[in-house]
Amino acid sequence: MKHKRKVGGTGPKSPGPPAPEAASPPIPILISTFIVFVTGNILISSLSQLSPQYLEPIYGNIFSSLGFYHGTVISLILGAIIGTYYWRHILKTMGTASNKSPGNLSAIDIKVGRVLYTTLDMTALLTALAPLHASYLFRWSGALGPMWGPLLTHCVLSFPVVLLSAFAVCVAVGRISHDLYMEKRQLAIAVGAFGIISMAVWLGYQYGSTHRSCQGMLVSAGYSGLSALVIKLLVGYQEDLDAAAAFKAHQKELKDGNAETDQHIQTHKRQSHKLRFIPTIACICLAITALYTDRTCDTGVVAYDSSIKDLTNYKMLFREESTTGWVTVVDERDRGLRFMRSGHSLIGGHWLRTSESIFGIFYYADAVRMIKHRKSNPVSKQKRMYELQPQGWSQKLSRQAFIGDGTERALIIGLGVGITARSFYEQNVRVDVVEIDQAVYDAAVQYFGLPRKLNSVNIMDGRLFIDEAHTGTYDYVVHDVFTGGSVPASLFSQSAIMQLKRILKPDGVLAMNYVGVPNDKRTLSHVARTIGTAFPFMRCFAETTKDLDAMANIMFFASAKHVLFDITSDVLRAMGKTSLRSRVLATMLDNELNISEFIHNSTIQPITDDWNPLSDWQVDTAIQHWQAMREILPTAYWLNY
Repeated sequence: MKHKRKVGGTGPKSPGPPAPEAASPPIPILISTFIVFVTGNILISSLSQLSPQYLEPIYGNIFSSLGFYHGTVISLILGAIIGTYYWRHILKTMGTASNKSPGNLSAIDIKVGRVLYTTLDMTALLTALAPLHASYLFRWSGALGPMWGPLLTHCVLSFPVVLLSAFAVCVAVGRISHDLYMEKRQLAIAVGAFGIISMAVWLGYQYGSTHRSCQGMLVSAGYSGLSALVIKLLVGYQEDLDAAAAFKAHQKELKDGNAETDQHIQTHKRQSHKLRFIPTIACICLAITALYTDRTCDTGVVAYDSSIKDLTNYKMLFREESTTGWVTVVDERDRGLRFMRSGHSLIGGHWLRTSESIFGIFYYADAVRMIKHRKSNPVSKQKRMYELQPQGWSQKLSRQAFIGDGTERALIIGLGVGITARSFYEQNVRVDVVEIDQAVYDAAVQYFGLPRKLNSVNIMDGRLFIDEAHTGTYDYVVHDVFTGGSVPASLFSQSAIMQLKRILKPDGVLAMNYVGVPNDKRTLSHVARTIGTAFPFMRCFAETTKDLDAMANIMFFASAKHVLFDITSDVLRAMGKTSLRSRVLATMLDNELNISEFIHNSTIQPITDDWNPLSDWQVDTAIQHWQAMREILPTAYWLNY
């Protein structure tokens, strides 16, 4: 039987290296890595919401988010790659990368701790500087435009913080994984537990956060700075423990002179500990400065700076940051009008002298009560009343013919300043309003004369409401949800249109406003085809047909019965020739768009929840809308919200 030859001979073995020290991170470093897990998770998730929200008043809801997701993912990947290579660099310089031995783990732990709190200090300072950086870059928004401006601002505002957070998390993961005595399954459980706990903390943070843009940025900066401060204390404590252990191990060998030198070293370390708190103090000072000097950090009504010439003509009446961004109400003295702003869009307004809408498209919705053969049609109603009571009624149309009997019911999805809701209410129609933003409703009541005694007001998502509403409830549904340069695509899908048909009465009428370009046959055909899958009869009218290549409001009227309007000269006369509503309705029929080729064309794919390209298709329209807003009102107004 052959025996394997023993390597190294048969002589006595030489003493081997000392047993390696435990490779598990000490408690202070372990806590520090956990803090980095939680803080990185919270910073990345909060910035993913706050950063687009911060840009929305300047660039609108499309451009503030356009490319943001891809930039965030790229920043995460770069941060992870840099963090991984930096961890390997630490191991290489400490001499533990090749032989997998514990090496000088105490020095590695201190190095890792310093890297972690330095990175969090940087994220805190960058986030605290965000309001200052943003306000400077916003001044160049007109030159940069809506495409490049948001991307450049994100590159300064949020992408560096995301990159640094991913870097810190990867370094922390590297230290946890460098445990020579931990099995892979145990390592996976440890990392998974850290992730689950940090996710739970993040969910609690999300649940309790108000998501105000400026305050949210400063809170994130404070949280990051506080985390860095705690890690500094933990690392300092670990350094003291290591120093005490080293001093105790060698105190018998120290001489008096060496002891004095060691004391000098300890004094120097304590002084260096104090310098670590300078970034924390700087972060606090920056946050306080932004809180008291930046307009976006003030939640109340702030007067416009009188030194800005372009703003002397405006007076702010209402200002609140809500779920859809900043909502403001402003009076313009020269033209005598009042308007409501939500983000980078005007969602309505009225003339101060007459209280009529500054946007005529809102009066198109009144045409739903002027369809032939409906009981609400004033012409038919006047004839019926005259036939029943010839003595009490005149054949000449009067304003009384517009007043309903109180049995009609209308649903308004998207309140705006309440022009349509108020008009229906004055015609004795029971009005239910669905508005996602409480601030919009409050401003409409307080500054635009919206009646408080509507049938119901529902502050919620429109899609959720129509999914839960009862079948056959409404005579009319007015659907107008455009804001910020786009419409919520989910409210234009086939399933949403089917739900609208369900909640309408059999002869009910849908009036749906879509903002787009009349000559954009691609978008118009798919929207018309989608509505046509639910309603057999439909007509479409643009706000104006003077320039079919320009952005315009486009109103669709759809029903299960023929949509034939009875907008006669008698009807217009009864409204009053001087009223804006009568002038708008007088020209509505002249602005009809021919969509007959799209309604029942089976080759055109309807928009569905699974296939909904509206968000991508609206980019060109959003550019036109952004430019139009900058022409209607000066740039200084949009920057001072």
